[in-house]
Amino acid sequence: MTGDRQHNPFDDLLRLTEEAEKEQRLLREAHNEIAALRGEGESAGGKVRARADAQGRLIDVRFDPRVMKLGSQDLAEEITLAVRRAQDDVAAQRDRVFRETVGTGPPDSKQVLEQFEDTMQTFSRAMNGHEARLDELLRDMDNR
Repeated sequence: MTGDRQHNPFDDLLRLTEEAEKEQRLLREAHNEIAALRGEGESAGGKVRARADAQGRLIDVRFDPRVMKLGSQDLAEEITLAVRRAQDDVAAQRDRVFRETVGTGPPDSKQVLEQFEDTMQTFSRAMNGHEARLDELLRDMDNR
């Protein structure tokens, strides 16, 4: 041996496992954060306020007493605007949490697969070497 430390495939597997556990934890935290999100929206005149949950479903709508002076068409427009703004708000919050958790985009699956295959090949070669050495030791023991 030239003094170089031999590559241990178990280190690669341990590293990959630790990385996967970290990613799972981050995704769980992001999921919980997203589930708790609430979006808020207000009509142009501020007479209607709406809140939406993380899925964009309407939680509630609140009316300023002045809204009762509006005609039905204007009231419908005010409500629609407030609800859309609440849904847009929660969607923007969801996107922010997603970007903060996973970055700008998903990982390159081809690169991840290649890295995994390389690690598995290294592991397989090392295991074959260990198996051959174990067989050799067993033969030596049988010959004694």
